[in-house]
Amino acid sequence: MSLQTVINQNKETIAFLKARDCYSALVSSSSALQCLRSVSQTQQGQHEGDLLILPARNSSSSPEDALDQCMLHTIIQENEETCGTQTFMYSHAIPLPPNVNDYATVTLVLIFNAALAHHLVAMQDKENSSQYLRRAKQLYTLAYNSSQDIEQNQLFLFVVYNNTALANLQIGEDKDSWNACVEHLVSVYMVLVGEGYTSRLRHLQGFLGSLVVSNMPTAAAA
Repeated sequence: MSLQTVINQNKETIAFLKARDCYSALVSSSSALQCLRSVSQTQQGQHEGDLLILPARNSSSSPEDALDQCMLHTIIQENEETCGTQTFMYSHAIPLPPNVNDYATVTLVLIFNAALAHHLVAMQDKENSSQYLRRAKQLYTLAYNSSQDIEQNQLFLFVVYNNTALANLQIGEDKDSWNACVEHLVSVYMVLVGEGYTSRLRHLQGFLGSLVVSNMPTAAAA
């Protein structure tokens, strides 16, 4: 089994999500992680339970392998992410470049996509939503903690932090932290604005839209 098998499995996950077949995407994303674990065991001998130990970033990695660069391969149309609700969820699976050779990037992308698939299934399967949300939160947290020291990951950290907090809010465990989360994300957003990351900001249009909606007066208040 090769890394190309993993890349192809990730493509299948993305195709299922685009078709809104979230449960098939969940199964596919789990298969992608299992494939990567098999490849990693063969080449590096690293595994722990059902989750991978994050390998060190390849020093010879191409800039195309950077986490944010992988995300920017997804074209976001103007206003596509503006959802008109008080909460923003980043719902795009992350593609992998065809010639990616950085195991750290591949691992984080697959973990995020698995988390996203669980999160979206939770929104469809109301009866079992808590179970899927907790698993999504676990995977998001793993991705966030493991990507702290990786370069070119501002967009990745933003969406993982946002989606983790949203999962918390939907579980109902930590409602008081949502405002603190939004305040933190606003500060990060302003840093991205200040640094001129226009392409990254396009992926976060919905976050800005949710702030506008959340600050609009309600009909009752009017």
